[in-house]
Amino acid sequence: MISNILEEYDPYKIQPQIFSIIVVFLILLFCSLFYFFELKKQKPDRAPNGFVLVIQMYVEYIRDLTVSILGYKYEKLTPYFIVLFSYLLISNTIGIIGISNPTSSLTVTLSMGLVTWIGMFVFGFRYQKISYLKKFCFKIAIKNKDVPIMLNPLEIIGQITPLVSISFRLWGNIFAGSVILELWYAFCNEIFQHVPLLGVFNLLGCITSPPIHIYFDLLCGVIQALVFTLLTMVYWNLEKGEE
Repeated sequence: MISNILEEYDPYKIQPQIFSIIVVFLILLFCSLFYFFELKKQKPDRAPNGFVLVIQMYVEYIRDLTVSILGYKYEKLTPYFIVLFSYLLISNTIGIIGISNPTSSLTVTLSMGLVTWIGMFVFGFRYQKISYLKKFCFKIAIKNKDVPIMLNPLEIIGQITPLVSISFRLWGNIFAGSVILELWYAFCNEIFQHVPLLGVFNLLGCITSPPIHIYFDLLCGVIQALVFTLLTMVYWNLEKGEE
């Protein structure tokens, strides 16, 4: 079985998620440029309205989350979390227009999880300095001081767990939704293909699939984007330890 997979593997084959990533980038670029030009049209003596108001409320919401979890000192990380949440939000929900979700690829979610995981070490060393390494060791008390004596494999494994958890959670939910939708379309097509003329368009799948798209692409997509962003903030905050 493994040999068959290796024979069919083609490193030069373009995956559908590559196209999806480009589409997500173009959507984000368009929204950013549209917001920029709309912002320039706003009068300084008037309250913002329309698209500008929606974006500013969105930015304020992410900023409040960042400040409430990480503190005012890390308000400067708000742009990163805006980009992170926006990218995940569009990537998770873009399947509703028939495009493959970028986050249905483990490579994408693992790469994003890796950034979160590396950030955990950055926060740990920033606040606890070299003593941060003590958490990975067994310690014994000598003259009322904890002295590390050897590496604790359980703690090391536990430190890897967030990377696996945050990456596979996002990928599993989006990928599972994609598989269920494909199976549903195939099932409807198998039933409806015997109907003259109408069977060509898989009309049954088109009529019955919107509720499934709403649940998996919209509801689950938004929730998973928010969960990933919140977990990133929480993981980083936990690594600060006792300041």
